[in-house]
Amino acid sequence: MNPVIEQQLAQLKESGYEATATQLPSGAHLITIPNVTIPVGWNRQTTTVLFLAPPGYPAAQPDCFWVEPGQMRLAGGGTPAGSNDSNPIPELVPPRQFTWFSWHLQSWNANRDSLYTYFNVIMKRLGSLQ
Repeated sequence: MNPVIEQQLAQLKESGYEATATQLPSGAHLITIPNVTIPVGWNRQTTTVLFLAPPGYPAAQPDCFWVEPGQMRLAGGGTPAGSNDSNPIPELVPPRQFTWFSWHLQSWNANRDSLYTYFNVIMKRLGSLQ
């Protein structure tokens, strides 16, 4: 496993998250963070957050994320902006049901940013309730 990913997973774990990384055939790592409490306004109270640390990470930045189980909706039943239930995680076999969020960083600094900072970006998106 990429030593940077190992170190940054430790940071997530020190913050109380049960984060794991699974290396995929391409060299990407699937980061999985289960039992994440999300803000009021969704159709559930907790979810599993997943995202890819691409080959070349941390020079290559993460992009988008998924939540599990799928069918993540706003509390009123609406589909969140920039999401869908039909975009699978590449290379994941067998496929599972996820909700994918098209969420892209505006900036990334491999010397400053980490799995933890990207997870915080995800949490901000889940807090925006759109």
